Amino acid sequence: MTDQDLTLTQKQERFCIEYLATANSREAYRRAYDVAPDTLPSTLSKSAHELMQMPEVKARIVELRAEAAEAAVIDQAQALVELRRVAFSDIRRVMDATGKILIPSELDQETAAAVQSFKIDEYGRIEYKFHDKLGALEKLAKYLGLYEKDNRQRSDPLVELLRSLSGNVVGAVRSWPKMDDDENER
Repeated sequence: MTDQDLTLTQKQERFCIEYLATANSREAYRRAYDVAPDTLPSTLSKSAHELMQMPEVKARIVELRAEAAEAAVIDQAQALVELRRVAFSDIRRVMDATGKILIPSELDQETAAAVQSFKIDEYGRIEYKFHDKLGALEKLAKYLGLYEKDNRQRSDPLVELLRSLSGNVVGAVRSWPKMDDDENER
């Protein structure tokens, strides 16, 4: 919470949060305030507009948007880290130097992230199932744009021909009949 929060009422704060959730000031007002079901839409719009004009409300919405954007960047970065862990996982990391299979609590963070599930049978043998490594590699490749060139190569040949001609056509050229040397002398 910031000093900005101190100038807003609880309902104004809720209005700001609901506005970000709905991107609709009238609906945000309806959710944040005790509004009778028969309240006219024009009344809701007017009240919501008045709130949206308050400098404190505007500032809080900007602040909440920045927080949401920062959270989204973190989520994207975390997702990429997890994809990388699966895509570049190494099955040898479930064993110690002697070849003994490690129990799940002994796995390092990178390896544990690549494990989808595990089973321990009645004899204490551990079976690990890993997330789809090829699927993770494909998702990373798409994210990095590695398929763009491949997609262009597989496009419709007619579309490619038209694309190659766009901007390169000067115009129609009139074909002149060929004259023999006798006609040129006249």
